[in-house]
Amino acid sequence: MKEKTFTIIDGYGFLFRAYYVLPHLITTTGMPIGGVYGFLNMVLKYIAHSDYLTIALDAGKKNFRHNLYPEYKANRVTPPEDLTPQFTILREAVEAFNLSYEEIEGYEADDIIATLAAKYANHQDFKVVVVSSDKDLFQLLNHNILIFDPIKNIYIDEKQVIEKFGVNSHKLLDLFSLTGDASDNIPGVPGIGPKTAAKLLDEFDSLNNIIENIDNIEQTRIRNILAEHKEKALISRELLSLCEKVDLQHDIAKCEVRPPNMEKLLSFLKKYEFNSLIGKMEKLFSYNGSSAKEKIEYSSEELEKFLEHCRYEGRIAIHCHFEDNLLNKISLSYSESNIFYIEQDSIQDALIIINSTLLSNGALKIIHNIKEIRKIFPTVEKMLDSVDDLMIMSYSLDTGKHDHSIPNIVAHNLSENAEIFSAKTLIAIHEKLKQRLFQEKLFTIYERFDKPLMKVIFDMEKNGILLNIQKLQELSDKFQQVIAVLEDEIYNLAGERFNIASPKQLSDVLFNKMGLNKKKKSKKSGSYSTNYEVLEALEEEGVEIASKILNWRHLSKLKGTYTDALIKQVDPLDGRIHTSFSTTATATGRLSSSNPNLQNIPIRSEEGNLIRQAFIAPKGHKIISADYSQIELRLLAHVANVAAFKEAFANGQDIHEITARQVFGVQEIDEQLRRKAKSINFGIIYGISPFGLAKRLGITIAEAAEYINYYFSCYPEIKAYMEKAVSIARLHGYVETLFGRRCFVRDINNTIPYIRQFAERAAINAPLQGTAADIIKRATIQLFDQLKVGKIILQVHDELLVEVEDEKVQETAKLMKDIMESAIEISVPLEVEIKVGDNWGLNSLNYDLNIVNSRSINHLN
Repeated sequence: MKEKTFTIIDGYGFLFRAYYVLPHLITTTGMPIGGVYGFLNMVLKYIAHSDYLTIALDAGKKNFRHNLYPEYKANRVTPPEDLTPQFTILREAVEAFNLSYEEIEGYEADDIIATLAAKYANHQDFKVVVVSSDKDLFQLLNHNILIFDPIKNIYIDEKQVIEKFGVNSHKLLDLFSLTGDASDNIPGVPGIGPKTAAKLLDEFDSLNNIIENIDNIEQTRIRNILAEHKEKALISRELLSLCEKVDLQHDIAKCEVRPPNMEKLLSFLKKYEFNSLIGKMEKLFSYNGSSAKEKIEYSSEELEKFLEHCRYEGRIAIHCHFEDNLLNKISLSYSESNIFYIEQDSIQDALIIINSTLLSNGALKIIHNIKEIRKIFPTVEKMLDSVDDLMIMSYSLDTGKHDHSIPNIVAHNLSENAEIFSAKTLIAIHEKLKQRLFQEKLFTIYERFDKPLMKVIFDMEKNGILLNIQKLQELSDKFQQVIAVLEDEIYNLAGERFNIASPKQLSDVLFNKMGLNKKKKSKKSGSYSTNYEVLEALEEEGVEIASKILNWRHLSKLKGTYTDALIKQVDPLDGRIHTSFSTTATATGRLSSSNPNLQNIPIRSEEGNLIRQAFIAPKGHKIISADYSQIELRLLAHVANVAAFKEAFANGQDIHEITARQVFGVQEIDEQLRRKAKSINFGIIYGISPFGLAKRLGITIAEAAEYINYYFSCYPEIKAYMEKAVSIARLHGYVETLFGRRCFVRDINNTIPYIRQFAERAAINAPLQGTAADIIKRATIQLFDQLKVGKIILQVHDELLVEVEDEKVQETAKLMKDIMESAIEISVPLEVEIKVGDNWGLNSLNYDLNIVNSRSINHLN
């Protein structure tokens, strides 16, 4: 008889670990669910490899150990307020997934695990696997009980126990009894650490023998403290001993892994918006919804006949199913009752037929994620006008509301029992999304903005941007030289060498050894934090080493993320970087990019400019940069109807100088005051707090609050706009751009203040940033359609880059400026700054379009 795997999971161990990985994940109603979501993702991995499975939970009340030692766990802090409600959700989740769990008052989860492991370890039909990273459970390890550490993703064996603790698993209880456990307030013997304890156990074999032979211990200090504190060691052993005789009345049959009730499960997943888990559950339990009326088995003749039906019906849905990143099934459909399956062994033959047919087939192609589909069906890129991408349609409807995977789209638009992995489902989704686009007046957003942008995206990705590898390598070497100098300076200031990149080692050096002013502790590690805010605060106090570390981190990130990484990502065939753009990843409609992410290259720093100078034009060409000037402030002037701003922009005045005069009450404005006013103007757009402004300007919080209040008294229209934006978001769950795009604000009604305040700031900024994103989308599409020479190579935030031949610079720059400045008609003029050069470094003067001769070109060398 085949041995069955019985998996026992440390439930709260999973929950706590998951919470600290996803601490702020919440539903649209503000319910925190990060811990439970991570818990379920981890548990699903073990369901697939278990015949029986149960989850051990703490009952959450005092247990027999508190009777032995009232101070037991007295130092435990209260769980975070957004974790507490997840204990109840976890039990609900376990029941929805049809999983077994055990808890009993008076005992801990460790006792339940020990009892179950002992009960089934010697049963010939079972292999027991305990899943936990808790070292206390390692004492259960034997040839019948396996311990799997989910953090390290390895099975723990005796060799690893000995390497880590210096003793085998049978001696762990005595070792822990000697060392104690500060996290549970278990005393142990003061002054005895793991190495000393292991040495004693190696010599005397057990705690009892150590106590009986105290007089024979050579080291006087150890002998004395053991004599004084042996009772603490004994009480610690009682506290640490796992009870293997908990009266569970356990029924192993209830632990058998069975498919859940999908209706109940989907109801739970939808309630807590765990939409990405739907597909995983379908795959795990091979669940399918109602079958189509017609399923045609593969033959090339039948496929061609089916494609002709699709052409006649005017549409074809194409769904590709992947298993371990390999295409293993294709389904085609033209209605919810007609579906054609192509299994893995027929795919290659079918791809030839489908790709050759699609170009001549005038039917509407319904797909999901065109960027992935075009890898399989490259001809689809040549007929984008006759393609509807459900991912993009969903994004046009629900920008920022959720991710746009098929399970998520199904969960938000179809019934709970809809089949996920099928082309017929794409037909149903398409009908629903098309209906919603018209009903919610968002069809224009899809048809005029998001859909036509894809042709530009594909073109930009194909074009790429040329990279000067030699310049980047030189820059990387320079960064490394400065980094090395900084490291020596940091070591000298610290008085020792250590791993600067290790937060734990850095914390130990700064706060324990150097005795610097401690700021805050990390909840996860227990060490004092060394994050940016902490180091910046130390820098402001004049702590030199903090300044050096900040510089070291800054340069190390630039080197690792850009100068080194970019060189590796250059296409050897054309010497260009071909980034991948995403049109559905942001909450405001902005583009994002990856591999590499060119959106985050620093704009204002000297180092960032040096990196940009490595992006070059080929010989005989120039790069034209067209960048919207202060577009969000201009949009604020329009949407909030700020009279002073509108007048300033209409007259070409400096908006920051005007704000400086208003807020600071002086007429002569120097560069420092202008910079402060600029921080206030742009900070207000992002809903900056007095604390944030104080930090930015280097003033007190009270002074910052006074500036903000006076700013609003000068510009009451802005205050009114902000309050209205937050009110609209609270009422509807979203705000809108000037074009009508809905930007969903997920946490606007969250009960946790700092999360809700972050959402309020997003609600204030999203109409402005979202409108700016729509404006540059419209301009980019129009430019793509009208550009006769040159090619669009990049769009970053409010900036467009075009590569063009030298002699075509003048007309191309003028075309870019004209299109971008006329992309929308509002009550203030849009202004576009044009720069031209041999590279992307933006250190030239504005390009003068009124001068035609070649001397007008400002080179960026």
